[in-house]
Amino acid sequence: MTDISSSDETPPSADKDAAPDDAIAEKAAQENVLVQPMRDTHFDFQHKVFSLPGAFFCQDPNSKDAVLNILLGDLKVALAFPTLMESFQIEEGCHDARLLEIIEQGLAFVKQIRPGEEIPGELLDGRASWSVEDRHRIAAKGRLTMQIVSSFTGNEIIVSDQSQLEQLLDDPQTHEKMKAAFAKIAERLKLTNNAEQYLTDRIDDLAQELSYIEALRDRFRHIRRIDQAMGKLATIYRTDRTFCSELNRMQGLIRKPVREYDMIFDQADAQTGDIVGALRNFHPTVQFIRKIRDDLRAKLLEWEDLLRGWDDISMERSPKVEALQKQTYRFLASRYIETTVWKRGG
Repeated sequence: MTDISSSDETPPSADKDAAPDDAIAEKAAQENVLVQPMRDTHFDFQHKVFSLPGAFFCQDPNSKDAVLNILLGDLKVALAFPTLMESFQIEEGCHDARLLEIIEQGLAFVKQIRPGEEIPGELLDGRASWSVEDRHRIAAKGRLTMQIVSSFTGNEIIVSDQSQLEQLLDDPQTHEKMKAAFAKIAERLKLTNNAEQYLTDRIDDLAQELSYIEALRDRFRHIRRIDQAMGKLATIYRTDRTFCSELNRMQGLIRKPVREYDMIFDQADAQTGDIVGALRNFHPTVQFIRKIRDDLRAKLLEWEDLLRGWDDISMERSPKVEALQKQTYRFLASRYIETTVWKRGG
C-alpha cells in the first residue's frame, strides 16, 4: 500500500500563458478520458479454483500480502499468490496471472474482491470505486464556491456549518459574485464563447472530484475522536495506573498520523487555491486530486475496523473498552512507534 507525505508529491504548476478558446476546447475534449482504460473490466478468471464456493481475495492481516480465500470441505484456506500459482499450474503472464496482479493493486481500494466482480474504477479509468453522500458534494461545492468568491472579492469567507453553506450557495448575492468572478476568470483564460457555461461545468467537475476528499476528511475526523476518547478514558480509569500510562503513550503515537493526514488534506485544498491555474491545468489538477484521494483511501482502509470499534463503544469501564484499548495500542505501536538503530563506530 502506498504511503505518501507532503514531500512526496509535486503539485501541477500553472502555465504562464493562457490558451485561446480553440486550444482550451480541444484540451477539454482530450481530458474527458483522464486515464487510459484497461482492456479488462471484470475479474473473469478462467481456472476452476476461482469458481469454488465462497472464494474471495483480501490482504493477509499480518503480512498484508494478497491471498485467495477458499473453502475445501470444512477447511478454510488462505493461499498466497505464489503458492496458488504453483499449486494450480497458473503460468506467469497468462490471463489469470495478469488478473492476480490487478487484484494486488485493487486491494488498496477495497477490502475484499470476489471473482467475477468489476475491477475497481481507480484502475479502470480513475473514477472512485466507492460513493459519497450529498453532504460531501455540497461541502466540496461550497468550499470551492467560497474560495472563488473570496479570491476575487478580497473578503475571505469561511463557513463550516452545513446549513449555512447551503444557504450561501442558494443566495442570489453569491450567484452574482460567482458571475462576476467567472467574468474575471474568463478574461484571464482568454475565453469568449460560452465562457460562463464552460467554467460552470469545470467547477462542477472539480467539486465532484473534491467531494471524495470531503468524504475522507469527514471519516478521518474519527481518528481525532479516538484521541479525544482516550482523554475521557483517562478520567474514567484514573485509578488504574497501568491503563492510564498506556493511554498516555497511545495519545503520543496517534498524533503522528493526525499531523500527517492534516498535511495531506492541506495539500489537496491547495490544488484549488489558484483557481485560474487549476482550470488552466484541469487534467493534471484532477489527476493530482485523485492520487491524494486514492492514497488517503488506502490509509483509511487500514483504520476502518478500529474506527468502527470506537464508533460503537460506550465510555465506561468494561472488558470491551479494555480489549479495544489493547487492539488500538497494538495498531499504533506497529505503525507509528519511533525506533532508534544503534551502530557501533569504527
